[in-house]
Amino acid sequence: MEEKIRAILAGILEVDPARIDGGFGPDGCRDWDSLSNLRIITALEKEFTVSFTWPEISAMTDFSHICEVILRRRGSGKEAG
Repeated sequence: MEEKIRAILAGILEVDPARIDGGFGPDGCRDWDSLSNLRIITALEKEFTVSFTWPEISAMTDFSHICEVILRRRGSGKEAG
């Protein structure tokens, strides 16, 4: 799961996947703006077949938090929509 998320972030933000660690987020990447954030959320929803809530999106502040939200969602059994 983490590798898929890392690949999505790297592709959208055009960074080396090796740069993406737990604290990797908008503060450390000048190309991570509101538009790229929307693209990231959309790509993650498509990849993991989920539809995130606003509180979940707000919690996705860096790589580790993105992983946590997706892990919780996958573990909860909530379906998309």
